[in-house]
Amino acid sequence: MKRRAARTGKGWVDKKLADPQFRKGFEEEAQKLAIGEQLSRLRQEAGLTQAQLAKRIGSTASAISRYENAEYDRYELRTLQKIVRACGGHLDITMEPGPKTHRAA
Repeated sequence: MKRRAARTGKGWVDKKLADPQFRKGFEEEAQKLAIGEQLSRLRQEAGLTQAQLAKRIGSTASAISRYENAEYDRYELRTLQKIVRACGGHLDITMEPGPKTHRAA
């Protein structure tokens, strides 16, 4: 089997990420995916099913499923806190300033 030589230069993703609008959308989608994955992992590490977690916070298994879905983007802080606490975790939200060129005067 022939191996391909490693390409040099920018790949497709790097070229797409150079577009600020594409990068913004990409980063938003990556963030949603990360939130869902973290919630799912936290729940599983706590040894809970979606139904068990839902019962603990007074919700439904379908609501927990939505929060763990990478397509979901309507998170509520209060619900995130309930989910994380019910799994024995701690919610920490970090905000960082953007580049100086985007700061308000």
